[in-house]
Amino acid sequence: MKKLLILPMLLLGALATFGQAGVVDAHKQAMDKAKAGDLDKALSIIQTAEQSYPDNLSLLKDEAFINTWKKNYTQAIEVGKKLVANPDADEQCYQILGSAYRGASKYSEAERVYTEAVDKYPENSLLYAELGDALKQNNKLPQAKDAWEKGIEVGPSISSNYYFLSKFYADQKNPLWSVLYGEMFINFESFSGRTSEIRTLVTDQYAALFATPAVLQNYIDNGQGFEKAVATTFQQFQDMVTGGVTPESLYALRGQFIVNWFNSDNAKQYPFKLFDRQQQLLKLGIFEAYNQWLFASYNQSRFSNWGHMHDGLIKEFSKFQKSSMFKVPKGEYYAHN
Repeated sequence: MKKLLILPMLLLGALATFGQAGVVDAHKQAMDKAKAGDLDKALSIIQTAEQSYPDNLSLLKDEAFINTWKKNYTQAIEVGKKLVANPDADEQCYQILGSAYRGASKYSEAERVYTEAVDKYPENSLLYAELGDALKQNNKLPQAKDAWEKGIEVGPSISSNYYFLSKFYADQKNPLWSVLYGEMFINFESFSGRTSEIRTLVTDQYAALFATPAVLQNYIDNGQGFEKAVATTFQQFQDMVTGGVTPESLYALRGQFIVNWFNSDNAKQYPFKLFDRQQQLLKLGIFEAYNQWLFASYNQSRFSNWGHMHDGLIKEFSKFQKSSMFKVPKGEYYAHN
């Protein structure tokens, strides 16, 4: 799978400050054309500007971006190599070259570029996300997992690491971490093209988590501190889903989980932003609407009917969802098996 974060990167270029007005004008004109779909004209504008400002880092970035967007990966790689060789090269230069290599399915080269990048910029979480994807494409799953986990540790508010790990842990039959990371991703990206995919995954992984009592018991017996605490708390209320893992039973179980978590020492010993968010939703009276939305894939028509019957709650939750930013502080990363 190729996840080339081209448009967000393109927009980042507009934030740079340049000494030459001609570079700024060329960048703006080219980006306007690119966003309108005229990539050939956008590339022509940049190449014309490069005649007056050769080796300008901003223009080289734009040239590589546009070529990658055009799927002209050979040219994008050639320009990307110039970028990382530039003495003023920054993190974005490595992302550009790595994205071009990934687009061309040259994952070994992408892995090499991203490895060099995280050595130079060890606090850049997005680089770890892209390194992990390259490693995955090279069939190096344990190393990919480690890269994504490191990305969460150093930059806990970058969503892509959670996205990749929620899917990885689902494949590895590790539903506890799949639901935790998956739900965190959904709170970072509530409206992206990836949201529906992970909402469905989280619904399925909750069913796997409560498939048999042995699943939670395994985390209690073999897990590390945080996951033991989470599994032990879930275990206290697992009888609530014996009749089926549905949006309604999960709403009841998860509500009891949060009340118990914050009435115990767990909340102080293991601060966790996702649980803070759930407690906030409970206090606001919109936790049920959130759960119905989160687990809508269980039965979409049933969710639609619930929404019609609880229109006020849905609107209140939707307003909160659109106005509230989810951000995770450093220091809430917990090692686990």
